[in-house]
Amino acid sequence: MAVPACVAALILCLASAAFALDFPPLTGRVVDQAGVMTAASRSDVGAKSKDLEDKSGIQLVVATVKSLQGSDIETYANQLFRFWKLGEAKHNNGVLLLVAPAEHKVRIEVGYGLEGTLTDALSSVIISSAIVPRFKANDYPGGIERGVDGIISVLTTDAAEWHSKTTSVPRGRRRLSTSCFRCCSSC
Repeated sequence: MAVPACVAALILCLASAAFALDFPPLTGRVVDQAGVMTAASRSDVGAKSKDLEDKSGIQLVVATVKSLQGSDIETYANQLFRFWKLGEAKHNNGVLLLVAPAEHKVRIEVGYGLEGTLTDALSSVIISSAIVPRFKANDYPGGIERGVDGIISVLTTDAAEWHSKTTSVPRGRRRLSTSCFRCCSSC
């Protein structure tokens, strides 16, 4: 009986290893693996993220990836967030802005400690009103910078302006903190 259990465990380990994602290393506050940001925008976003962390302890990281490796963006973002261990462990106050240009996907992943402030509805508004319009204009650096500005605004100021925009998000989209940004309406 012990042999089949060992075989089953081995098969499970091999199967999970086959589906393991290969994440880029966390090299700073901006990880531009997809190469869509300019040096100036990486520097600007990195400085804003550092300032946020210095003032509040909130760790904001921007990542662009070449590929989601066959995964959906929600799973990839969640696993990358955990792999990088974003935020302070005690407060779980990390934020990940993930962009996958090849798949036309963007997501804001938020640690549990910030979910009451940076809600899925507010993340959706930031994505749809600040990020996606710039991405559709092929301005990835501008979209990322506007997204970071929106995230920081919600986390550090009165978010009433952002909350008022959640009512303009279509009902079925309010809970999504993920978006497709193709230049068509088929997403």
